[in-house]
Amino acid sequence: MKLVMYGEPYQERPGVVIDETFILDLERAELEAPHSLEEILEFDVLEQVGELLDHELPEIALIPLDSVRLGPPLAGVGKIIAVGLNYTDHAQEMGAPPPDHPLIFSKASSALAGPTDDLCLPPVEWSTAIDYEIELGVVIGHQCHAVSVEDAPAYIAGYTIVNDITARDIQRAEVQWFRAKSHDGFCPIGPYLVTADEIDDPQQLSLSLRVNNALRQHSTTARMIFSVNEIVSFVSHSLTLQPGDLIATGTPAGIGGARTPPIFLLPGDVVELAIEHLGSHRYTVKRA
Repeated sequence: MKLVMYGEPYQERPGVVIDETFILDLERAELEAPHSLEEILEFDVLEQVGELLDHELPEIALIPLDSVRLGPPLAGVGKIIAVGLNYTDHAQEMGAPPPDHPLIFSKASSALAGPTDDLCLPPVEWSTAIDYEIELGVVIGHQCHAVSVEDAPAYIAGYTIVNDITARDIQRAEVQWFRAKSHDGFCPIGPYLVTADEIDDPQQLSLSLRVNNALRQHSTTARMIFSVNEIVSFVSHSLTLQPGDLIATGTPAGIGGARTPPIFLLPGDVVELAIEHLGSHRYTVKRA
């Protein structure tokens, strides 16, 4: 299934994409309890959502997909955990050795944005080096702690696209990356939460990012240093993962800050991201 949150900012409603044409509004379909995808996971009603699709769907609950804004599929009540330097070629372009275990940091949940929302740059007095990073996002479906690599898939609800936007000048100036990674709008995700049963192998997905139609990043998740399952296991040994938590699994080479000269995002730029089977993003860069 492709699960979405749709509607105006802070008023999004949960739904399921039907035949790439409609959204089944889960509240109008009278699915009890959930008002967000996190609640669907928390209350363990994914199976109930799937059962709705096997019945005649009420016309009032079918919303044309192209008529609405898709918001971030997660509302931000969970943790956003990210992995640094998880592709060898990216570690090389950053001048760093490949890590011997996952390098973990976090982003603020207030950084979440939708897959077509404008990307608003911070004022120039705060940063002039805003960069992009396409990443596979993993959404946790069940509470877990200290799980094995082999058992990790049982706790994954699905996958989404993440753009781990970063203020490189702030990142280089500070020991902690949190502020550089967490400005409002610095974590666009979506367009869907694609359930895990739809993805045969998360380590065999192509991903690409373009700026003004110029290809900047192109790779495959097969090139990750640490696999999705290894990352989930590693993180879970340090902190309990909850339904709705998001893990961004790292970016491949091609970031703007590693180019000679560096190429950072500017007002008017159009950024497009895509990951195989997970959809795409497209947004325009503006100055706040």
